[in-house]
Amino acid sequence: MGKPKTVTAYFESLNGNAQRIAHALERTIQTRWRALGCKLAWGFPCWTGNERIFSVIAHGERCNLQLWQGARLAGDYLGRIEGTGKALRHVKVYSVDDIDDELIDIMERAVALDAVNPQRVR
Repeated sequence: MGKPKTVTAYFESLNGNAQRIAHALERTIQTRWRALGCKLAWGFPCWTGNERIFSVIAHGERCNLQLWQGARLAGDYLGRIEGTGKALRHVKVYSVDDIDDELIDIMERAVALDAVNPQRVR
């Protein structure tokens, strides 16, 4: 099977726990930040305000919530935001229960950062 060509097809291509997590992240984003647009970028769902803010990428039975300006937030969430990229970092989401108040706070700050200081993504 080839890569999904739509956001809906991407979510439908997932199975089990990864699908439940991805749909829960999608619902969270759509409910809290309705103004964000979503389309595939590099084959994965990506939400954009002024620039890219989040992507959801399934890895086995978990998902990564990619934060396009995650490096700017990582110092405030040691142990939660991972990675070593200059800008892009991620949070590993192992279950729907991991979408907790701290993750919502991280996401809220990412959206706010995009609103006041968007960073162009190459």
